[in-house]
Amino acid sequence: MVLDDNIIAAAGESTLVTPGEPCMPARDTIALFVRSVRNLLRWKQQTLADFAGVSLSTVERVERAEKVTDECLDRIAVGLHYEKGLFTTPRVPLSPEAATEAWGNFVPVTVHRLSTQAAIRRLAQCHGFLLHRPGVSEVHDGLIYALIEWLDLASYLLGAPDDLAPPPTAGRRRELYACILDCVRSIEQEGFHVLGGVMGAPQLGLPEWEVAVVSITLKRDDPGAPKRREVYVDRRCVDLPARWQDAAEAENKIFGET
Repeated sequence: MVLDDNIIAAAGESTLVTPGEPCMPARDTIALFVRSVRNLLRWKQQTLADFAGVSLSTVERVERAEKVTDECLDRIAVGLHYEKGLFTTPRVPLSPEAATEAWGNFVPVTVHRLSTQAAIRRLAQCHGFLLHRPGVSEVHDGLIYALIEWLDLASYLLGAPDDLAPPPTAGRRRELYACILDCVRSIEQEGFHVLGGVMGAPQLGLPEWEVAVVSITLKRDDPGAPKRREVYVDRRCVDLPARWQDAAEAENKIFGET
């Protein structure tokens, strides 16, 4: 949900390269990538240095596009939770068009720690959920899926027609939101940060479609999460299957004719 390594594949603007020939990413491209990801993570340079096992001056040199060893670049890539070789493996630069298609689909989504009933209510009003859980072991599936099921239940009760499920009273809604917050706190007590936000995701025939984005990350690997105010999501992750869009469009036409 942060910038992916396609931006590295777009390297080459500041160096002379032969079209179609693999080349090393340009230093200024690496500098841009490291700064961008570090800022998205809300890490200080010292935090990255600690995670990468390099000196602060090494991180500073990388972000100034100065030369450092391949070993240091590999350490920084791993420190940012990417694969070793991200900055040191030759690759074919993307064309401007391909680069735009590759990472031009990322959109910012405002997020906050899920700590209030108002935040829970806003997520429950969405039409779907997108879960982001990098590095989270399957051991914790029970707690995480319990949260999604609670949110799914709240979404159903708030949006279902009255003849299927009468809307809960204000008191019952508050009780439901409190149960969901208890679930969030249980996840946090297991050593995780839980952030949530709402992404506008209009679809064909469904212009008001919204998706709740829930990000669950390990506290030890993601110390900047409490300060994070944005995550980037690939808009293609929330595209509905064509058959759903066709059904929605057909329904709109039917109701439009009556």
